[in-house]
Amino acid sequence: MRQARPDRLPLTTTIAFGLVVICAFGSWLYGYGVLLEPIRVDTGWSESVLSSAYGIGMLAVGLGTVTAGRVVDTVGPRPVFVVSAAGVIAGTALVVTAHTPLAFGAGAVLTQGFVGTAGYYTVVHATIARRVPADRTRAITVNTMWGAFASPVFLPLLGFVAQAWGWRTAMVLSGVLVTGSFLFGAAVSPSGTGVSRGEAGTLRAALAESIRDETMRRLLYVAVCSGVASSVLFLYQVPAMVSAGLVLGLASALAGLRGLFQLLGRLPLPWLVNRYGARQVFQVGLALVGVSSLLLLVSGNVVVAVAFAVVAGASVGASSTLESIYSAQVVQVRLIGLFLGLYSMIWGLGSAVGPVIAGFVTEATGTRLPVFVGIAIIGVLGALFIPRDPGRTDP
Repeated sequence: MRQARPDRLPLTTTIAFGLVVICAFGSWLYGYGVLLEPIRVDTGWSESVLSSAYGIGMLAVGLGTVTAGRVVDTVGPRPVFVVSAAGVIAGTALVVTAHTPLAFGAGAVLTQGFVGTAGYYTVVHATIARRVPADRTRAITVNTMWGAFASPVFLPLLGFVAQAWGWRTAMVLSGVLVTGSFLFGAAVSPSGTGVSRGEAGTLRAALAESIRDETMRRLLYVAVCSGVASSVLFLYQVPAMVSAGLVLGLASALAGLRGLFQLLGRLPLPWLVNRYGARQVFQVGLALVGVSSLLLLVSGNVVVAVAFAVVAGASVGASSTLESIYSAQVVQVRLIGLFLGLYSMIWGLGSAVGPVIAGFVTEATGTRLPVFVGIAIIGVLGALFIPRDPGRTDP
């Protein structure tokens, strides 16, 4: 009988963590947008109320991932999955029984907060980095490939259920699938960390060290740049192609393909990292995230629009995966969970600020040209901020 390799993530864990990211990203990060209009039509609540609940929920995710990362460092991932599963059940129950905007908003923030805390990469990638450090590049890359299917699976599923049985039933299904994946993740997760609380230090000391250490501080600068560049790119990709001359249907289809093309950036990552090094591949990927936005200025040409979908998709796929891979390479293992949570929170702040500034600049200038030039510069700056591995002596 073939034995599992001790330096590889067990197959059951690979499957469980894959289902965690599919269900988490698919249900709320992507799926909520599908249910926005059905909820508004059914309840009469304003779109601003519904979108505000989503935004506050993302803030809750940022705060939650820091706490979750700390728990992974000191106790292990199981408590995070179990507590988050209970939180998803409670939040979903409040959402589907809500008859006022306040009750719905409270339930939505609670649900999204727990979904994102356990499901948006921080917990699974920190656990992978601890459990199979020699195979982290391959294992994290494989996990993000599972995540690439979140949108293709959940968007049509939730849309069909909402149309057939209503948005509340769709929310129930979403909650059940997320809860099941979290409990599966808890069942296959290691029961400890291999690091004592004394080694991990206090939360205050660990946060101070993350900010004081030059390597980790520079990675947090990268998080801001990545969050700003990515969020503006996602926000304006369809409007920019339409303004350039494409019809809405074609522009939307190409934006969807951009998401699928993320696999092009992730599939060759183990080979690229082994050949060129994680830092160099990360730098190229993040710089291209910003520079690819310039293609949107002339995306009225279908060939250019397709080129944008390929380049932007592959670069986003590579850079978003390498954020975890390279952090796990240069950050001490005793702090990796906390740091990935902190990185996620800073990335989220950047992704919240970027579109707001871009909107003001576009209104003030009457064109998106300065926005896309700015995003290109920010992407390149983020690439330059990526620190060298302090454990390597090569330039």
